Amino acid sequence: MNRKLLLCLLFPVQLFAQQKNIDYFVNEGLKNNPNIAEINNLQQYFQIQNEFITAQNKKPQVSFTADYLFAPFFFDNGRPVSITPNPSPKAYGYDAGLTNGGLYAAQLNVAIPLFNAASVKRLYEQNKIQSDISAYSRNQIGHDLKKAITDQYIVTYQFQQQTGYLQKIIDQLQSRKPLVEALVKNGLLQQNDFLLLDIQLIANRNDLTQLQFAYNNGLALLKNLSLVSDTANYILEKPGIFEMTDPAAYNYVQKFKLDSLNLVAQQNVFNSKYKPQVSLLGSTGLNAADIRNVPHNVGLSAAVHLSIPISDGKQRKLYQRQNAVLQANQQLYLNSTALQQQNNIRNAKQQISQWKQTIEMAKEPIQKQELLLDIIKDKVIKGQVTVMDYINALQEYAILQKNKAIAETNLLLYINQYNYYNW
Repeated sequence: MNRKLLLCLLFPVQLFAQQKNIDYFVNEGLKNNPNIAEINNLQQYFQIQNEFITAQNKKPQVSFTADYLFAPFFFDNGRPVSITPNPSPKAYGYDAGLTNGGLYAAQLNVAIPLFNAASVKRLYEQNKIQSDISAYSRNQIGHDLKKAITDQYIVTYQFQQQTGYLQKIIDQLQSRKPLVEALVKNGLLQQNDFLLLDIQLIANRNDLTQLQFAYNNGLALLKNLSLVSDTANYILEKPGIFEMTDPAAYNYVQKFKLDSLNLVAQQNVFNSKYKPQVSLLGSTGLNAADIRNVPHNVGLSAAVHLSIPISDGKQRKLYQRQNAVLQANQQLYLNSTALQQQNNIRNAKQQISQWKQTIEMAKEPIQKQELLLDIIKDKVIKGQVTVMDYINALQEYAILQKNKAIAETNLLLYINQYNYYNW
């Protein structure tokens, strides 16, 4: 019988169901996952951060400032309050040499950083590494999601396969039921033979319903992992999963490199503040202490600002010591992960080999059981074999097929696990 037609008979509501393969669910999951979408958006953030670094460290910083200082004198030459740069000796107020009686300023200021190319380069490098770490996280999330979806697909496909095997047995029982019933009526078989056949048929149909429930639930979980929102029923294609070749370098090594480079970049940015800082300053506008001279106090100024750090309490060395501790922790992570990676890969390979052997061992008993069924299925009608013997043979066949399906499922699960670690 055509496989698709058989599945449609098993799942009547899926008569027009689409066939879906594992790539469909994986691609949908990667496309719809919000964490991956968030990290993709963060890549734009890091691009903008580069522009921010340029604007902050290489572009002129322009500002407008305005000041008004009110510093009055009291009891100056008989006046209760006065604003003057030349108060009488008996007046009360701030020292005129410091305040000039007030300040009137409105200026346009410009500051241009100079000779900071090395510091800016360090900031760019740090931003690039953080962008790479974000991209690594995206790949790791995608890798984890792919394994979860693949595992669920394999398990759901197993329910579909077991349903097919059980339906074949039900079909055989159903085809023998009218013949056994006729023989009972003619007194060639006992009434209990028909009841045994009918009881077994009912039990198998109940088992089939439970398998259909398991398949539907598995498909719902698969859709949930992939964030597929439709309610359509699918027929799953056989998962094509094969062992991946060994990579040139394992992915966890890349994580260690990125984390180490990030510590180095942070150290370099921190060290940049110990370089001499040079800025060109300029301003133009109004700057007056006497309101009567405001029209003549419009001008401009220019200056060069130099800052050379001398001592900060050995913060630089302390920061280096902190990073050394973090680097040591990173090395511990690398060593332990390398050991776990080797163990996980070796265990997965061992399980793959064992389940392959189990599948091979299951083939011969199934073939012989099928041969046995072909021999006795007609003999039961002739009374040469009891109905109970026939039912027992069918049950044994169902168990063998179920065990083979479980073995095939476990093989695919361990291949998927091997591919997950061998990355």
